[in-house]
Amino acid sequence: MSLNPAIWRSSFFIITTLLSTSTSLYAESSVEQRLGRLENLLSSQVLMEQSQRVEQIQQELTSLRGLLESQENQLSLIKQRQRNLYQDIDRRLNDLEIKGGGASTGASSVSAVSQSATSSGGLSSPIAPPSSQAGLSSAIAAAPLSLSNDKNGKSAYTQAFNTLKEGRYEQAIDEFKAFQKNYPESAYGANAQYWLGETYSVSRDYKTSLSEFQRVVSDYPDSNKVEGALLKIGFTYYEMQDWASAKTALELVINKYPGTTVARKAKERLQRMKREGR
Repeated sequence: MSLNPAIWRSSFFIITTLLSTSTSLYAESSVEQRLGRLENLLSSQVLMEQSQRVEQIQQELTSLRGLLESQENQLSLIKQRQRNLYQDIDRRLNDLEIKGGGASTGASSVSAVSQSATSSGGLSSPIAPPSSQAGLSSAIAAAPLSLSNDKNGKSAYTQAFNTLKEGRYEQAIDEFKAFQKNYPESAYGANAQYWLGETYSVSRDYKTSLSEFQRVVSDYPDSNKVEGALLKIGFTYYEMQDWASAKTALELVINKYPGTTVARKAKERLQRMKREGR
């Protein structure tokens, strides 16, 4: 049986068209699948890179935070050590003043402290490290003071000073104030006023500390505690971040007491302020 040529050509065309359409659809489907897989691959790679980058940044931030905390701790230790150094030298001077009945001069006191520090620890500086405070306490205990005669308030002053030395600051404040009230004419008045300012300072009540140090200058102008009080006024302004007043007070110390220990300390603090951009 022979097919009609027209029917055969029509059937061939339909078959060819179906095959072409099927191939085209398959090709399009294959391309879309490939594109989809490529997009998924790229997306996964980008996310992985971003995740790695975020993790790296977090590690860097953690490292920087640790470094910052370390530097802050070191700065805090340096400040505390410096505060302890100044307190230690002041306490040594006060010990000499008590033993000498409050009549020693600032120059002789500094010289004596320097010799004591050098002989005890081989130090070239009159300022002893904080660890020497135990030795200072032992030295005071080894040379007990006569407290029976308290006409000049010596025992009351010594008690207040020892309370300060033991770190009982609130009680020391009360005892120094009581001493001032009970012995207004005592030879230890300037010393008590100075140490009252120091007690407020170590308690971080800088506003009151400043007022008490200023009273040393105004109420006891002839005392050998004035130069130390002026220096502490500069230091207190520094702690209060009143840079202009601190600079003025420290420059006053340098100009008024050239070549002295307090002038040297004032210069050191001014240099520190300059380094800090104050």
